[in-house]
Amino acid sequence: MSLGFLFASPHHEALELVLSRCMEKRWLLLLQRQGAWAFLENPRAHADGVCLLTSVLLRNQLVSRGVIWALSQWLNSRSDNLQLTATAFFAELMKDPPMMEKKFLESVLGVLVERSQHGISAVRQMAARGLGNAVRRAPEEVRRHKEAILEALQRGLRDTTCPEVAAESMLALAEVVRKLKAEGLGSAFKDVARSTKMFFEAEPEVLRSSAFSLYAALASSASGKRSFFAREVAETWVSLLLHLRDPDPEVSNARAPTSHLQSRSKP
Repeated sequence: MSLGFLFASPHHEALELVLSRCMEKRWLLLLQRQGAWAFLENPRAHADGVCLLTSVLLRNQLVSRGVIWALSQWLNSRSDNLQLTATAFFAELMKDPPMMEKKFLESVLGVLVERSQHGISAVRQMAARGLGNAVRRAPEEVRRHKEAILEALQRGLRDTTCPEVAAESMLALAEVVRKLKAEGLGSAFKDVARSTKMFFEAEPEVLRSSAFSLYAALASSASGKRSFFAREVAETWVSLLLHLRDPDPEVSNARAPTSHLQSRSKP
């Protein structure tokens, strides 16, 4: 399904209506000044617009229980439009969830895992982003759902139909690796490492930069897998060096932390 069809109706108005019921008009004017609505009206930027809007709400402590409840109803809506809006909202909310709602948000983890298999690529991307954000803020909850989260993100990493989904999954996996380390990942550590290096020569820049970010996280957490990682680095060392001069500065910057991989990965 194309994004153009997905946003055939101005459903951002539904979001504005929800917010108008849950907050004062002066706060809506603040959101307008932040430029969030312009993103929401752009089909290709809608999900990022919802994330921007949510970050502004969080920064101004405007995420009320009413807003959370109203948008949680959209997670299971029959409308793909509303599902995407809700998934993007909760993906960003996972960065800094209100204390009073942390127990509820743990149940959202299960929804994000389910949405990682959604038919719309933008929904899958937001689901992966939400899982990555959840890892940063709720490591204990992530440990309880480790297998499901790892499976969802590894599946996203292999999503050849959408580079953005694969890239977002790699960034989320980097957060998982930092929290759980090699021991916590078990056999998934080797699988993730082997899959990641396949993207070093990918044409889309977003895949290369995300792959190097994940590879750096793997290297720094490889204390229990040094022999394995030393072999992996030896196989990819030429590619790692070449990408120090990658034409995309984001790729070369992501590659820079891996410059010490070889010494750190020696058995």
